[in-house]
Amino acid sequence: MRRTLGPLLLTALLTAALTAGCGSDDSTVSDQGSPSPESTESTESGAVEFDQVALVSQSGAGGRVGERATVLDDSAAVTAFSRQFRTDAVANRIESEIRRADVPDDQTVLGAVVSVGCDVPPGVTVQRVDGAVVITPMKVKSPLQECLVAVTTVALVAVDSDAV
Repeated sequence: MRRTLGPLLLTALLTAALTAGCGSDDSTVSDQGSPSPESTESTESGAVEFDQVALVSQSGAGGRVGERATVLDDSAAVTAFSRQFRTDAVANRIESEIRRADVPDDQTVLGAVVSVGCDVPPGVTVQRVDGAVVITPMKVKSPLQECLVAVTTVALVAVDSDAV
């Protein structure tokens, strides 16, 4: 009995580790398709009109998923937001995308880590929830079951400054 218990336990542990994969919990994503490059407006209650500036994705960057958006209106705000990442590469890409974007004066750029897992979401939705602007990733149509390194995705959106 002792000889079969060891291999069975090892097999069970390996199976559990392999099926865990790098995927993120799908309970917070919506079933909508990709947004158009122009303004996107949802018909859901609390929806906020927005322009998707960029989805910045980086392998092995770390970070914490948080739907509540952070105002990224200057370099200091980007630096403070980026302290959660393991490398400066994400901060550099965020700053670059914001500089490249043509954001009108009456809009504010917001950012949030929307995913840390195997997949990059195709887009995001933006809503006002309990007085805060919330950025939620859209569901990936064919999620990967496992990955070697988790990918961090940061959503950058521009909203009317009145919405912040």
